[in-house]
Amino acid sequence: MVLLISFDIDGTLETGNGPGPITLEMVRRALALGHVIGSCSDRPVQDQQAMWTAAGIEPSFTVLKHKLDTVKAQFTEVEAYYHIGDTELDQHYARLSAFEFEQVQTMEPHVWMLNDQGEADWGPNGRGMLRAPSATTLGLSVPQPEAWG
Repeated sequence: MVLLISFDIDGTLETGNGPGPITLEMVRRALALGHVIGSCSDRPVQDQQAMWTAAGIEPSFTVLKHKLDTVKAQFTEVEAYYHIGDTELDQHYARLSAFEFEQVQTMEPHVWMLNDQGEADWGPNGRGMLRAPSATTLGLSVPQPEAWG
């Protein structure tokens, strides 16, 4: 089964500004298994490409988050589409583009993430904490201090 795996960078990949739990070795294993990989980030495309070049990995795509739908249109021969990220914005664009969203802090490891011992060696800071959604994103109104009293 060939998957297309789109990675957010910051907070998701170990090379992110705010290193994430997905290591470059995991990405290399995904490639070795024949999966299509690339990045979908808020970072400018040139910055994304420079990151991959420095890592010695050739991605199949590098796009801005709001362009994730163009990736799906470009790669029609895969069996499933995943976007792995750490924020609600990642989830929003993944769902908008009909990708499966994987929250990096809570996802179950995929086969491509496992080392030879069958374990996921998470990045330098581990999986990190899942950020609690704000009251606003949950659609809740927040009472003003004068109403507390």
